Amino acid sequence: MSGRTITVTLPDVLYARVKITADASSRSVEEVCAQSIALSLPELEEDLPGEARSELAALSLLSDAELEKLAHSSMSEEQQARLETLSEIQKQRPLTAPEEAMLIQLMGEAQRLMLCKAEAYRLLARRGHAVFSSPGASPA
Repeated sequence: MSGRTITVTLPDVLYARVKITADASSRSVEEVCAQSIALSLPELEEDLPGEARSELAALSLLSDAELEKLAHSSMSEEQQARLETLSEIQKQRPLTAPEEAMLIQLMGEAQRLMLCKAEAYRLLARRGHAVFSSPGASPA
């Protein structure tokens, strides 16, 4: 496997878990560590802007409580109302340049929030939290 070499000091208890897993799966300690890291970090789409990739990557460092808060967050009522108003105006007439700029900004913020919420739910699920109450149900 090609890649970069790093040195990490693991607590004895964690190393023992890695070693047991490696032995049980006939793999090296290095392979188990690499796979564990790969599974714990998000795969980031290359077509996302660098800023969005960085923001999503940072979410994996949040606590469960912080992820829960993010997963249940939403745009402010004022932003939502402005977005809806501009969308309705756009159906009736062309937007002015300032209106169009505001709509683009609000849509970008809404998309960014949706990506972050989706990643928060994914991380919570990977950490063993039930993020949906039943199949087909909306998030809690």
